[in-house]
Amino acid sequence: MPDGPPDLTDSSRRVKCVGCGTSGIVPRGVRIGAVLFAFAVSMSLGRAAAAAGENEWQAALRLGAGTVNVDGRKPWGIAGGLDVDYGITDAWGVRASVDASSHSVSKVDDMDMRPAGSVQTRAALIGLTYTFDVLRLVPYADLQAGLIQLAGAVMTPQSLFAMQLGVGADYFVTRHFTAGLSCQYLFEPADLLSDPLNLGTNPFAFTATGRASWLF
Repeated sequence: MPDGPPDLTDSSRRVKCVGCGTSGIVPRGVRIGAVLFAFAVSMSLGRAAAAAGENEWQAALRLGAGTVNVDGRKPWGIAGGLDVDYGITDAWGVRASVDASSHSVSKVDDMDMRPAGSVQTRAALIGLTYTFDVLRLVPYADLQAGLIQLAGAVMTPQSLFAMQLGVGADYFVTRHFTAGLSCQYLFEPADLLSDPLNLGTNPFAFTATGRASWLF
């Protein structure tokens, strides 16, 4: 009877697979598949540990650029906002937002009756958000309703009922901190439906912002 443990290598000194049939070697495709499977499992576990979910709060700051359409002018300017989300389920959440922007405008000529200065917008909105978990990246879409106020260098300062469509994506840097991008479009519902090809005729705003958030 031979001394020591049994020899589990073949003539090429590769480890044999006991009970793997006549070849005695684990096929290369199986090994690659096992590695890919392990990677997918680890990523899915990472997603479960990182994704925002039910009964969680999320506070986010946004800062970027935006344009507003008022008095026949569409000036660009600085835009920002604050979002507070509460998760109803892992996918659906309630979002409350406060937005603001500032846009510099000037007269075209001496006959221009529109005031020069800065157009100011402020909005307070509430609505629903739907998120799509894709590993550590979380795209989302939201629909909100509320009030928008136009002030500053405008012909007629006014407050309007408005709705907002938003899309964006957050990337989980850590379990509680995310960084991402978002775009928002503010519009008057009735006006948009009356002239959808031109996105309505009354004042509306579009913003594109960077976003940083904290989950707790």
